[in-house]
Amino acid sequence: MPAFILIVCLLCRVIKVAKKFADAGQKVTFAVSDVDDFRHELDEYGLTDTGDKPVIAARNENEEKFVMQADFRSLLL
Repeated sequence: MPAFILIVCLLCRVIKVAKKFADAGQKVTFAVSDVDDFRHELDEYGLTDTGDKPVIAARNENEEKFVMQADFRSLLL
């Protein structure tokens, strides 16, 4: 499957999860970024580039950082 299609699928899944939070009245901001443009963010989380696999991390309003430990599978969202 071409990379563009995978990115579109990922974005659709992220939007689906964001809608669930919004429907529950929770304020959450999501971002999908290119690893090369946001390498400094990966460094802040202690993460490295995993090649073609997405890296999932979050930060709450208290600036606490969370990293998804399991392998990313878009169908789990």
